[in-house]
Amino acid sequence: MKKIVLHFFSMVALVIMPTLSFGQTAPDLGVAGGFALFTAAGAFDSNGATLVTGDIGSNNSTPVINTPGVVTGTIYNASSPVSATAAAAIDAAYTDLFGRTPNDVIGVGLGGQTLLPGVHSTGAASTLTGNITLDAKGDPNAIFIIQIDGALTTGANSQVLLAGGASSCNVFWLVTGAFTLGDNSVFRGTLVSGGAIELLEGSSLLGRALTRAGAVHLHNNVVTTSFSPNAVAGTDRTICLHETTQLGTTAVSGNTYKWTSVPAGFTSTSANPVITPLVTTTYTLVETSTATGCTGTNSVVVTVNVPPSTSLIYHDL
Repeated sequence: MKKIVLHFFSMVALVIMPTLSFGQTAPDLGVAGGFALFTAAGAFDSNGATLVTGDIGSNNSTPVINTPGVVTGTIYNASSPVSATAAAAIDAAYTDLFGRTPNDVIGVGLGGQTLLPGVHSTGAASTLTGNITLDAKGDPNAIFIIQIDGALTTGANSQVLLAGGASSCNVFWLVTGAFTLGDNSVFRGTLVSGGAIELLEGSSLLGRALTRAGAVHLHNNVVTTSFSPNAVAGTDRTICLHETTQLGTTAVSGNTYKWTSVPAGFTSTSANPVITPLVTTTYTLVETSTATGCTGTNSVVVTVNVPPSTSLIYHDL
């Protein structure tokens, strides 16, 4: 009997342990999280009409963005204290990601693979030809960490694809060597590198590329930082019964909207729906960036004042 019980609990442990081991938390990027591109110890230059949405910086030099390139964020150089803080944060994030225990070892040829949440390691320099898919299996909070022990080079027109609700906000790449993004490729997630970063002609990065050593070179690229959308449900308010009110704010191009309520019964895909609640209700908005899959959540409480019921009293005269 004891052997049967022991065997049962052993089987349960084998089922539970892999699930527990896959659960990950995102690394703390600190100040570096505000950067789209940053090098802690290298030059920074761009050629062509590169468009960067987010901050860029170097703790070694002054980034050079040649016309007609555009940076919508702040440009930090080596004299800024922010650059020194960001460099330290990148070093800490690199150490954190490098120290994660992998769930499995995957092939160095990343093309054609589909990865589930967890820590995946190639154990050597790697290439991406074609597409790699990161499938969250319906969990928008799923964390993916891919460890590349060496350089990572992607071929022309290759892509990192997201499936099952995966978000580029929750994808982290550790590359101990240089990173080269091939012509017209699309890469998603936050890359923390130990070497130079080069985005070749027409390639796009939906996330961040941060290095603690090596230069950053851009060539007619589009780089968009993976920030969670600033979902705005509105301010709490009180209205009268049968009164209407409008939630949310102006829609952001490229984002989608999903509203739910407690008590249940209200749904909408509008950025700013008009409502007429009959009871006090909490409305929750989930805003999603279609480019990155990143989501933001916000709620508003609408209190409904119901007038007291009245009755007529008759008096005999």
